[in-house]
Amino acid sequence: MGFLPLDNFLCWKLKIATLAVCIYTCLVATVAALLEILDVVALNADMNFEISGGFESYWRAHAWEGWLACNLVMFFSHLVMIAFSVLLIVAIKIFPTYYEFNITKWYLGFFICYILVELGTGLYKYSYYGNNTFRLGYLVFTFIYWIARTIINIVGVIIIASRISEVDYEIKYGEKKDLSSWASRGNLLDATRSGAVTPR
Repeated sequence: MGFLPLDNFLCWKLKIATLAVCIYTCLVATVAALLEILDVVALNADMNFEISGGFESYWRAHAWEGWLACNLVMFFSHLVMIAFSVLLIVAIKIFPTYYEFNITKWYLGFFICYILVELGTGLYKYSYYGNNTFRLGYLVFTFIYWIARTIINIVGVIIIASRISEVDYEIKYGEKKDLSSWASRGNLLDATRSGAVTPR
């Protein structure tokens, strides 16, 4: 694909875009983890708690093991991504370039696994809900939230992969890439660039 890796994302440098991806991940994963907790509480019939507009707990009581497994896997996956996102934010702001580079590569691997795991659990849940997904308000919200996050997460993967390519170039050649002339005129280049610039 000829447009990859990106030189920047919209009006942001890749470094700033990567920070934005990490902050976004922390926020939406926190909300998603809370939704998993709600789902576990609603699954326990003894607590007499039902989510308004959600799937009644007794409708899925016979398959509670599968639901609980999905909830636990996704809850801990969200926690791992939140922790890793915080680590990458610190790495970008504080750590030397080489350590940032390696942490970002690990982050990309975890991020891709996170998307795939969530895709699997999401397909399990919404295939079980079936047509009820689109007639119960809470399920409509969680379904749209899942789809929207998955799309944005894929964009985040592209941004992070491009950032890895950018940092790899800097480590190899000791300089930043010379972006296109329109980017230079738009003042998108880092004013602190050191060394001579080698065209791409």
